[in-house]
Amino acid sequence: MNIVGLPESEPERVAVLMDKLGQRRYVLILDDVWKKFSLADVGIPKPTSSNGSKLVLTSRLIEVCRSMDCKVVKVPPLSNEESMNLFLKHAGRGVLKVPSLKEILDNVVKECDGLPLAVAVIAGSMKGIYNVEEWRNALRELRDHVRSVKGTDVEIYERLKFSFDRLGDLKIQSCFLYCSLYPEDYIIPRKELIEYWIDEEFLGNGSRQELHDKGHTILNRLENNCLLEKVGRDIVKMHDVMRDTALYIKGSGSRFKVQSGIGLKELPSKQEWGEDLEKVSFMVNNVSEIPPHLSPNCEVLSTLLLQKNESLQRISESFFQHMHRLSILDLSYTNVKQLPTSVSNLEKLKALVLRRCYNLRYVPSLEKLEALRKLDLNRTAIEKVPKGLEMLSNLTYLNLCAESLKELPVAILPRLSCLQCLMLYVESSRIRMNGFDATRLTKLERFEGRFTELIDFNAYTKSIQCQLLTSYLLVMAPLEAKFNVKQRIKGINCVYRFKLLNVDSDKGRQKAMMLASGLQGAESVCLISKDRTILEVSGDSEMGPTKIAANWKKRGIEVQLVDERWDPTSLPMKYVILSGCPIGREDPAELPSDVRTLKIFGCHNIRSLSDMPFFQQTNELGFCSIHDCRGIESVIDLSSPSQSCTPFENLELLWLENLENLHVLVKLAEASVVSTLSSQSIPAIFSHLKSFYIEGCSNMKQLFPFDLVHDLQNLENLIVRGCGQIEEIIGPKEEEDNHKGNGTQAPTKFSLPKLKELELTCLPELKSICSSNREMVCNSLRKIKVRDCTKLKRMPLYLPLFQDTHQSAPSAHPFERIRICPKEWWESVEWDYPNAKEVLRPWLNSY
Repeated sequence: MNIVGLPESEPERVAVLMDKLGQRRYVLILDDVWKKFSLADVGIPKPTSSNGSKLVLTSRLIEVCRSMDCKVVKVPPLSNEESMNLFLKHAGRGVLKVPSLKEILDNVVKECDGLPLAVAVIAGSMKGIYNVEEWRNALRELRDHVRSVKGTDVEIYERLKFSFDRLGDLKIQSCFLYCSLYPEDYIIPRKELIEYWIDEEFLGNGSRQELHDKGHTILNRLENNCLLEKVGRDIVKMHDVMRDTALYIKGSGSRFKVQSGIGLKELPSKQEWGEDLEKVSFMVNNVSEIPPHLSPNCEVLSTLLLQKNESLQRISESFFQHMHRLSILDLSYTNVKQLPTSVSNLEKLKALVLRRCYNLRYVPSLEKLEALRKLDLNRTAIEKVPKGLEMLSNLTYLNLCAESLKELPVAILPRLSCLQCLMLYVESSRIRMNGFDATRLTKLERFEGRFTELIDFNAYTKSIQCQLLTSYLLVMAPLEAKFNVKQRIKGINCVYRFKLLNVDSDKGRQKAMMLASGLQGAESVCLISKDRTILEVSGDSEMGPTKIAANWKKRGIEVQLVDERWDPTSLPMKYVILSGCPIGREDPAELPSDVRTLKIFGCHNIRSLSDMPFFQQTNELGFCSIHDCRGIESVIDLSSPSQSCTPFENLELLWLENLENLHVLVKLAEASVVSTLSSQSIPAIFSHLKSFYIEGCSNMKQLFPFDLVHDLQNLENLIVRGCGQIEEIIGPKEEEDNHKGNGTQAPTKFSLPKLKELELTCLPELKSICSSNREMVCNSLRKIKVRDCTKLKRMPLYLPLFQDTHQSAPSAHPFERIRICPKEWWESVEWDYPNAKEVLRPWLNSY
């Protein structure tokens, strides 16, 4: 039965479901039921012997099963043999090689009492341990845990607490307990969690990189011990029973109060808070206001998490009045417009997180908050920096990436000498960085900022050559210059997170998922928030988020982009943008030696990248794009004897756009441009290149000389668009040019073994992909796109499909699609393989 198409309104849905289920025999399984409910109220006809239907529900509470008039069937625990097999799966079978451990191992497994989660967690805590004394001690501790309590749930918690106790380290235990502050079954980003641990000082002191390394090490240990679940590469989850165990552990002593993700519309009354609370989490709820009468007496409260209460607009002045020891305050993703002035008196505050409070315009004076180490104002609406910012001498993390910010007073940054992370809104022309002030921030590990004068930019980049910035985005652009920080390019995976605005039903969410899955290049689609309102799309999508949102709106799904990031594995954040500035030989721009991404916009006095000192030495550049630079004649000039290295030997992505005077990619001979290269004298120019994109370069006639093909063995994406004069993609060998017209020969094959996508669009003069006596073998090709290339008469491609003499179904092949325009071109073009058109027809689409 398809339940996706049910009506969105509850009364209609109940009626339709009741009608559909009433017309058939059904088996319905309801998992993890916690309280009694009426079947009729949700549209389920009562199963009877006459209608032959069955209802199965699972619950941890036998009272629920009885109250629902169910026949109670207790799920038996695992047998000893099943328990042992599961234990060895998680602890490793190496323990069996120690004969003296056999009896102890048997007893430890018996103490797990056949509970699968307890078996897995306890086994994880003993993984890699082969010492008899340690196993004997573990058995003794486990027995002490279990025999000191009574009651089914408590006995389970105590068995799991055994693994918690075996962590040994108080800070690691604190890291584990912290995860229980998130809602049940919540998807937790690893980096976000580690940032909280840093704020709480669980990880000690050190550089940001050292602390993140410690955090990942702890997360790996918690995962290996089965205390956390690894959901994906960058996210974890806490099993609901493990979360209950953590809250059970925090039920004594300094306590947690956790009511996260349960749909709260107002905070608990003052009497419900309790004076002994240490950490309080009301994150991911629907609280709209904190009223004046609510002023909890929480003198020992250190952490208050209110993020993702998106309806929250007002916080009363009295709310923070008795929270003198508050250390962590997170109000991110709320709708507050201003913070109460009482925040100014939270003198113990170490982290104030206000990111993506899109309407926040006012933050009171921070002058007294000398303990503050983190201030995050990313994507807020502030126009001025908070008063007293210059007094925060202990600040290590400052995010002022707010588009509305009008000014950053020059006297502030030099006084923040402890900063490890500084993020400014680089697309703003109003925030100017003084390079010499920036050089005084010697502890920076992550920096995002814009310079408007080349002297400032060079002063800063020279100063960091001996520093180890792990992440940076440096922009050199005068006030009037234009550039695009997050411009889309083939071959780079992006992750977009959209908030579903007009969707409140499973039917609507299913429709949104289907639209997202239909995006070209989308690799994964999932709903990541507890309330299933955040849709994450990752992959190499051809459309940016604005176009995606507009396209979906036409189809009835309204979304708002809440996050956008590049896949860090494909694009390390060591990133420089140069725009609208002189960077040629007379005024060279000094680039950091470890820059991985370089984008150049509208720099007209540069003839070749070789004019820059950076390209006269070996470097780590992985991505390079050049846009709208009128002076560029060649990408690299190797004609000078001093140019002895190959500056693109690590390059993976090259993007060239609107370079009207570009003639060749590589210039060799002095004072002339040559179209052939010697593979012996110029080795490995593009040996790591994966994606090549060229558009609007109107003076290019030949893209690659044939002698460069041996360097393209890693090429995966080749996109050529709007180059009006281009005639050849791959030129002939010199001897082939010299012997033109000497009779026909059988084509000689050459290979681009990793090429997955070939696009040729709007190339009116294109006559050949390669010379007539060459055939291009493309064993990995998945996509072909040819549009408005009417002079192209031959397709010299040889594909694995042509080897399939049995003509398997299209679904059996990894090939994806061919898109062509006009249709008449497809009918007239010739393929070297006789039946190519017939073989490829199942994948053919015309515009």
